[in-house]
Amino acid sequence: MAGTIVQGNISTEEQLPDERVIDMDEKIRVLKPDDTQFTTMTSRVSSRVATREKVNWLEEEDFPRVVTGDAQTNVSTALNLGAGQGKIVAANDLLRNMRTGEGIRVVSVATDALVIARNVGNITAVALNAGDSYLVVGDAQPQGSDFPSPRYLQRVLGFNFTQITRTTWSFTGTDTAIELYGGREPAKEAKRKAREHKRKWEAIGFWGMRSFAAAVPPENEPRGTAGGALEFITTFKRDVNGPLTPDFFDLFLSDVFQYGTEDKVLFAAPLVVASMSKWNRTGMGSQFMAPEGGKVHGVKVDAFISGAYGYRVPVIVKKEFAEFPTTNKGFGTYAFLLDMSYIERRPLRDRDTKLYTEQQPKGKDVTSAEYMCEATYEYAHERAHGILFGCT
Repeated sequence: MAGTIVQGNISTEEQLPDERVIDMDEKIRVLKPDDTQFTTMTSRVSSRVATREKVNWLEEEDFPRVVTGDAQTNVSTALNLGAGQGKIVAANDLLRNMRTGEGIRVVSVATDALVIARNVGNITAVALNAGDSYLVVGDAQPQGSDFPSPRYLQRVLGFNFTQITRTTWSFTGTDTAIELYGGREPAKEAKRKAREHKRKWEAIGFWGMRSFAAAVPPENEPRGTAGGALEFITTFKRDVNGPLTPDFFDLFLSDVFQYGTEDKVLFAAPLVVASMSKWNRTGMGSQFMAPEGGKVHGVKVDAFISGAYGYRVPVIVKKEFAEFPTTNKGFGTYAFLLDMSYIERRPLRDRDTKLYTEQQPKGKDVTSAEYMCEATYEYAHERAHGILFGCT
C-alpha cells in the first residue's frame, strides 16, 4: 500500500498513530485504596477455625441484683416487684432502696409479691414510689438456718452462619498473551480482585445479615448468610439526631463500657469524626492523641479520644462510609463502638480465603480464576458493643 505524500515540515500528526510510542506510566493509581481495617484487625487479633456451617457460642452473666417495686406507705410490709422479678430474690435477702437509702429484709416471696421487714439499718423508712429500684445487697441467714433454695441464671446461645463469597475474573487466551501497560493479565486483575474480595468481608462484618435457607434454587442446596454488627447490636443503638456532642458521646460510652472489656474501638464515618473534631473542652477528651506507634492491633489508628471510665478509645475513620447516604440517617452517619475481645472471625476449616486458578471449562480458550472464602463472625454479648447513627 502506497503511503501519503507530505510536503514541508513533518509534525507528530504526520506520523502514524501506531508508530508513536505512548508515554504511559506503568503505575496504576487506585481511586479507593485498601480501607478494610476491621477485617485486618479480626484476622490478627482473634481468628479461630469453624468446623460446621453454623457456629455457636455460649454467653453468660452474673445473677441479676436489681429489682423494681410498686408504691407503698412508709409502714407497709408488702412490696410487689416487676413481673418475673420475684425469682431474683429469696427470703432473708437484704434490699437497699436506691432512692431513699432504706434497708429492707425479705421475709417471704410468693411469685412477685414480697412480705418485707422495714427499717433495717439506721435509715428511716419513708413511702416507696412506684418504679423505685432496689439493690439486692446479699442474704443474711440466721444461725442454724436450713439450706437456702438455689437459684440459677440460664446461659444464652449465640449463633451465626457461614457465608460463601466468590470473587471471579476471566480473560481470553489472546488477552493474557498480549503486552499491556502496568503488567499482563490476569495478574493485574488478580490484585484488584483481592482488594475487592477483602472489601466484601469488611462489609459483612458491619452490615451482614444472619440467615439460613435449606434449599435454594436452581441447585436446591443450602445457603447461609453471616450476620454483622448491625444484625447483633440492639441494646445500645443511639440516634444522635444532629451533631454529635461530647455529652451525648460520654453517655453512650458510659452505657457500653459497663460490659465487656476495655479493648473497644470506634469505627466511625468521616461525618461523625468531623463532628467530634469540633469539640472544645477541658479535662478528659480535650484532645485527640496519636497512640504509640500509630497502630492498634496492626491497624493505623487516626486518633484516641478519652471517654467515660477514664479509658482511651481508638478512633478509626472509615473512609468508605463516606460513600453511603447521609440523608434519612443513612449509613454515612454511623459509628460502631466494638469490643474486639468479644468478636472473633471464624473461617470454615480449609475454606479461608484462597486463590483458585484454572477454573475455566475444559476446552474453552479462556483463563478463569477466583478468590473464594467461607467464614462467619462471632459477636458475643451484644451489650458490650454499641452503635451511633443519625449524626449530622
